[in-house]
Amino acid sequence: MGKTTVEQQANKYLVVNKLIVPEAINERELKGIAAGLSGSLLPVTAEKTKKGLVLRCYVEGMMTLQSYFSGIVSKKMFLGTMARIAAVAKECEKNLLNVSNLMLNWETIFLDPRTKEVKCIYWPIVNNQNASVVPDFFNDITFRVVFNKHEDNGYVTSYLQYFRSHSPFSINGFEKLLFELLGKTVDNKGYLPSGSTGSVGEGPRESGRIGYGTGAGKTGNAASEKARPSSIAYNPFGNQYDFSKKLKACPQCGANSMEDAKFCSACGAPLEGLAGRLKAAAETKEPFAAVPSETEHFSGTTVLGVEDIGGTTVLEADVYEEPRFPYLVREKTQEEISVDKPAFRIGKERSFCDYFVSSNNAISRSHADIITKGGRYYIIDNNSTNKTYVDGRVIPVMKEIEIFSGTKLRLANEDFTFYI
Repeated sequence: MGKTTVEQQANKYLVVNKLIVPEAINERELKGIAAGLSGSLLPVTAEKTKKGLVLRCYVEGMMTLQSYFSGIVSKKMFLGTMARIAAVAKECEKNLLNVSNLMLNWETIFLDPRTKEVKCIYWPIVNNQNASVVPDFFNDITFRVVFNKHEDNGYVTSYLQYFRSHSPFSINGFEKLLFELLGKTVDNKGYLPSGSTGSVGEGPRESGRIGYGTGAGKTGNAASEKARPSSIAYNPFGNQYDFSKKLKACPQCGANSMEDAKFCSACGAPLEGLAGRLKAAAETKEPFAAVPSETEHFSGTTVLGVEDIGGTTVLEADVYEEPRFPYLVREKTQEEISVDKPAFRIGKERSFCDYFVSSNNAISRSHADIITKGGRYYIIDNNSTNKTYVDGRVIPVMKEIEIFSGTKLRLANEDFTFYI
């Protein structure tokens, strides 16, 4: 990957990648991303200029991972986000995309402020000269965030220990760890690494995998161990692929592809859902629809739910569908207060407020409101007697002041910390 720049204007981002020799665009992957091969990859455009090939990615209405992790980071916030990023990498593997072409740094990973859905940039190129090293990103991110001191942070130790005890790195095994740290029951059968017939964590069985940088893909050959994965053109057969699988014909050009392929390697036509629809048609004896539905093409979650019957999608749904609310920690009592309404009022009048501040006469009856709008959070002082402070500064009356995870709030002489 050549020189990559990020330009920001308000909530709009432009990420530009200027290719260098010997990098080249993979037209098949470029078309696949444009056609919605993966719903978690942001659209990329290519342009030939006088100075060479340029790839561009426009992002609007999203926030960077760096912004999301700018305050205090809770356990669920951290592990849930890492699980979403791991799911993007896993989906790339499933679509036979080179995972090291993902832009894995916290300035170019984007989240929907409302749903916290993760979107990544994938550069469809070969001979990548600056490939990402997936385990390095997941390991290093822990040293960039400030974890919530009010939680038991033992999970961070277990998280970091994974990288020291599991070589080569397996995205399936790593995802399994994340779910376990989140307290979810995991069916081991649903987490066999790609190309493996053994249990999770059996390194020798994963030796044929590529795309994870140093330590991945060792075969005992000294020359192979010294070669960097980023120094060779992407080989779609680098993943251990089961060639005993049946072939299926592309409905557009007739070329054969593996039965679980999502994209025709000859013409670029999407193949997602073909095998599942054929099976359903055979079972129900109903006519088979030749044109794939929009849901089967563009929804990564639905795709995984159709083909991965090992339980992964169910677990992800269990993790991601549970309600998420920001919360306050009252410093005096260490009480956690869930901010579960769009307009959440704090004061000492029990009948008017969503949270009643007991044992403090300095608080006004309807002291302040916390407002949720478009995935962003604000506090308003309701003309209180003893004022409201944000990070030590008094705020004006009846004016929305934006707050973030880790913001210190003081209502009169009562201290709170706001967390997302």
